[in-house]
Amino acid sequence: MIKKTVIITGASGEIGKKIALKFAENGYNLALIYNSNPILYCEEFEKIFNIKVKSYKLNLEETAEIKNVFNTIINDFNYVTTLINCAGISQKQKLVFEMESNEIEKIIDINLIGTILCCKEILPHFIKNKFGKIVNISSFLANYGCSCESVYSASKSAINTFTKSLALEVGNFNINVNCVSPGFIDTKMNNNLSFEEKEDIKNNTPLQRLGNGNDIANIVYFLSSDEASFITGQNISVDGGLIL
Repeated sequence: MIKKTVIITGASGEIGKKIALKFAENGYNLALIYNSNPILYCEEFEKIFNIKVKSYKLNLEETAEIKNVFNTIINDFNYVTTLINCAGISQKQKLVFEMESNEIEKIIDINLIGTILCCKEILPHFIKNKFGKIVNISSFLANYGCSCESVYSASKSAINTFTKSLALEVGNFNINVNCVSPGFIDTKMNNNLSFEEKEDIKNNTPLQRLGNGNDIANIVYFLSSDEASFITGQNISVDGGLIL
């Protein structure tokens, strides 16, 4: 039996690792993409779960690099079935007119254009096999907006629309494309929040807690599974009811 393979961008981050763990537990081979922080759990996952795990360094701002890395992954693994676009950067709290042009471009390049180009590179492979699953990671701010995070919010909002449009383009090839919008997740990315701010967020969340990486990994895996075979073009909020 040929094992399925999932490509995960941003796999060195806390949420990316949880997503990788969820797929590993379910027998998937892992093609893990990182940029600045090398992935340290490859050998551990290979040994524990008896799967093939390889990591690839990739700067999502470099178009040629994306093409080369995806070609390498397709050659390295027998059966690539799934792409999880988890890589992204947050915005420093700034009014938009205080931001430098290169700061704006970096957010758009990594969060939006990088996601689009990763999809572009894997789709010919999925179309050839008449099967594929894509899950893009967005944010609750895509629908809600946030002062001093306008560019980040815009990049994520565009991912939502891209997801819906791409689902329409490739549905007849048996390819599912969905989106997950996390709320406040308790990761290092939110370390800029004070204890009081985190408590305020909890108090305004119906489930009275922050999310964690497992909350995101579980829904991402579900959308990639056969149980979600009739779900496409959707944006699933995982925010504890924060935005209703």
